[in-house]
Amino acid sequence: MAPQPLRITRSDPTRIAFEWDDGRKTVLTTAELRALCPCAACVDELSGVRRHDPRTVPAGLEHSNVRLVGNYALTLRFSDGHDTGIFTFPMLLEHGHAE
Repeated sequence: MAPQPLRITRSDPTRIAFEWDDGRKTVLTTAELRALCPCAACVDELSGVRRHDPRTVPAGLEHSNVRLVGNYALTLRFSDGHDTGIFTFPMLLEHGHAE
């Protein structure tokens, strides 16, 4: 069964914290999320090659409009205008670091 967040905290526009149903607590910065974006504009759908260079993401990037996508993912708007990524819960848990 896929991990589920019990709590998603976004009290700082440069980071999102997660409390998972297995007791883990992780955090991702907004810049880390933008660098990981899996959308078709950022990753070629056929080859899987990343189109968006993660090195171009500014460290102080902010997020807004965080929304759930069903019971399996989040989507959000980045201050650089990007807003098409869907971040699955397993992806967020895998790439998050302990808080």
